[in-house]
Amino acid sequence: MRLWRIAQRKYALDRLCAGSALYGGRWNPVGMPALYCGASIAICALEKFVHVGQAPLPPLVLVAVDFPDECDIFTPAASELPTGWDELPTSTSVQGLGRAWLERSETLAMRVPSVVLPEESNVIVNPLHPDYVRVKLTMLRPFTFDRRMYKQ
Repeated sequence: MRLWRIAQRKYALDRLCAGSALYGGRWNPVGMPALYCGASIAICALEKFVHVGQAPLPPLVLVAVDFPDECDIFTPAASELPTGWDELPTSTSVQGLGRAWLERSETLAMRVPSVVLPEESNVIVNPLHPDYVRVKLTMLRPFTFDRRMYKQ
C-alpha cells in the first residue's frame, strides 16, 4: 500500500518520528512517536497547508510511504471516535485513543478521517509495530504550493 507525506526536507525520512514524539499530535500524545500520512497527495496538501501559515515556506518534499499490503489497518468506526475528535485544540481523549492503539501495537496503521475534509482519510503508521521495519520512505520530488493559494 502506498501512502503519502509532505514534509520539510530535513524531516522527510525521519523513521524515528521525532517531531511527533516531541510535540504530539491529534492522535498521539507527547512522548509517543507516530508517522502521519495521507491516503492521497491531495489530502496531504490540504493538511499541510492548514498548518504552514504564510509563504515563504521551508523546502518541502513529497514522500511516498510504502508498506506491505498484507499488514492490517485499524479503522475505528465513527461511533468509536471520541466526542470532539475534530476540535482544536485536540483533546486528551483523542490522544488517549491513539496512545492505546500505539501501545497495543496490534496493527501497523490506523485510518482516521481528516479534520480538514472528513470524507478523506489520514493514516497514522505505528513506528513501534514490528512490521515498521518493512515501511519504506522515499523522497519523490520537491513540493510547492501554487502561489494562487496565498491570495488574500
